[in-house]
Amino acid sequence: MSKRELAFWNLLQSESVLTLAMADSGGSWSAPVLYVAELLNDRPVLYFLSSPNSRHIKNLLPNGAAAASVYANYCGDWQAIRGLQMEGFISVVGQEDSAHWQSLYFARFPEVAEIINSPQSEQQQKISVAFAKAGYYCFSPSRICATDNSQQFASRQQWDFS
Repeated sequence: MSKRELAFWNLLQSESVLTLAMADSGGSWSAPVLYVAELLNDRPVLYFLSSPNSRHIKNLLPNGAAAASVYANYCGDWQAIRGLQMEGFISVVGQEDSAHWQSLYFARFPEVAEIINSPQSEQQQKISVAFAKAGYYCFSPSRICATDNSQQFASRQQWDFS
């Protein structure tokens, strides 16, 4: 499957915030994270940094099940609403894949790498320390539903990656 065959791929590449959703004993919860996506064996994988102590990581189900979404900014035209709703699994990126993951992530977000590697202020130093403690994770969608109102109101396309 080529990237051109995946209508959702351009949206994944043009946006940068992934909203993760899960539920725990305290109720439902969502959290926005910066992500970078790649195709591995014809399957999308979205990498992100997060604190291992964050609610959306600490309270994952044992199988890592989660939902996620990515949406283009709303520009005042309801027919321009485009977005992805996904279900899948969050897992820790293995040490053997961390160099690859970091090269993708920091190429997309060089400003994050700059803060981590060369903090310029006291605030950036605090951020750098927090990033040093962050975990590397990936969200692997098992299903993606794309909404594109420019095609038709409530128009949806679906891909399954089970």
